[in-house]
Amino acid sequence: MKKAFTLIEMVVSISVIAMISSMFIANYRSANKRTDLILAAQNLVASLHAAQNNALGLAEYNGAVPAGGWGISLATSSNSYTMFADLEAPGVLGNLAYDPVAEGNVNYGARVTLLPAGVTISNFETATASSTSAANVTFLPPDPQTNIYNAAGGGTSTSLQITLKESPNNTVKTIRVNFLGLVEVID
Repeated sequence: MKKAFTLIEMVVSISVIAMISSMFIANYRSANKRTDLILAAQNLVASLHAAQNNALGLAEYNGAVPAGGWGISLATSSNSYTMFADLEAPGVLGNLAYDPVAEGNVNYGARVTLLPAGVTISNFETATASSTSAANVTFLPPDPQTNIYNAAGGGTSTSLQITLKESPNNTVKTIRVNFLGLVEVID
């Protein structure tokens, strides 16, 4: 008599392999989403540094150095943010506002960065407001002076915390910017 597997043993073996494979695929996709969130946070930090470097390097926008330096415009529940040239001279509070038509033209040097699918800007906290829906961070040469502008409330602040959220798992990453221009991922 020949020894072999029975049909039931084969079905059980295949079922166990299928369950283990499905658990692996689910964990793999979850890890990819977390990686997307980490990379989005690091890219935002890099974009803030790029705006700071443009201000320090006196990078031109449409053939001229922007009077207000360079900055990043952010809005909650958005899947993108914009590096823009602040064309208005500083000193007046309203001059820190972002004008997408005049200051966000990608043909002149502005840059729009899309966040990965499922990642959004979920919250801002400034030293002056616990939550806001829009914020601009601008860097003015030669120091560069850092301006943190609460676009929704119309005021300036000394610090900004930007929370990025990955929607399926609700994991978050927080980026902090302070008045000295230091930018870091804090969690």
